[in-house]
Amino acid sequence: MDRLTSIEIFVRAVELGSFAAVADERGISAQMVGKHVRGLEASIGAKLLAKSTRFQSLTAAGEQYFKRCLAVLAELKAAQEDIYRDMNEPCGSLKISCGVNFGIKALAPILARFQRQYSKLDIDLVLENNPPDLKKGGYDIIFREQLKGYDDLIAVKLRSYKMVACASPLYLEQNGIPQHPEDLITHQCLQSNLSPNPHKWCFYDGQHLITPPVASRFTMNSGQAMLAAALEGAGITLQPIFQVSDVLAEGALVPILQDYTLPAVEFYMLYRPSLRNTARLTALQAFVRQALEDHAEA
Repeated sequence: MDRLTSIEIFVRAVELGSFAAVADERGISAQMVGKHVRGLEASIGAKLLAKSTRFQSLTAAGEQYFKRCLAVLAELKAAQEDIYRDMNEPCGSLKISCGVNFGIKALAPILARFQRQYSKLDIDLVLENNPPDLKKGGYDIIFREQLKGYDDLIAVKLRSYKMVACASPLYLEQNGIPQHPEDLITHQCLQSNLSPNPHKWCFYDGQHLITPPVASRFTMNSGQAMLAAALEGAGITLQPIFQVSDVLAEGALVPILQDYTLPAVEFYMLYRPSLRNTARLTALQAFVRQALEDHAEA
């Protein structure tokens, strides 16, 4: 027999003064009301109600138990109201970690619009390229391209981004245009100095995977820094499309090796299990997903 239901029936029996009144209210028999009360008495090992043919009263144990039951039911109701309010009007706070490049180019503007729509939410965004320390950082949500190392979090794939190999017209004029991925061996290929490197230089020709041993005398820990260096003619860079769509359209960078396919970047939203089904998480996930889908250039 459900303990919570029995507690509710016991409380109403005390408040209404009879089993029959509770039976009428709940649409059950008076015998069933009595069964619930007797079940509670058996579980706690004490008599709760003293009954006679004309009236019922609480025993000393029943008085104490009744007060505790009132407090439990009140707390449960308050919790339900809080959840309902939270589910219908996102509020509270979210501490979010994201890589620098995506954070600046896409996520920060998206979160600005999101916070404007849900003004009762406080958002703390931290941009970092190295994997965040969950315990020290106290993050609720992480936006990342990798799932490794986040076994305690729930991961939701938001979308994929294609990668583009590109360089400035100046660099290509001075060093030539690669026609095959293996040609990159003789070129300056700007690379990340982060470990492990999330982007391998892999090209697919439809049948084979080609992984040229690219090298660079100039390494950086930021995709934006590599983009800035490439714009100055420092070398070839491998970038997600959202990072370079504008400069490609302007002609400041030129795509190369377009007959080959590069592995896409899988972008994930990872969050603490305790946030599951909360209003702020549900609203944020839907908002970010829609905003990313609206980026036609990506």
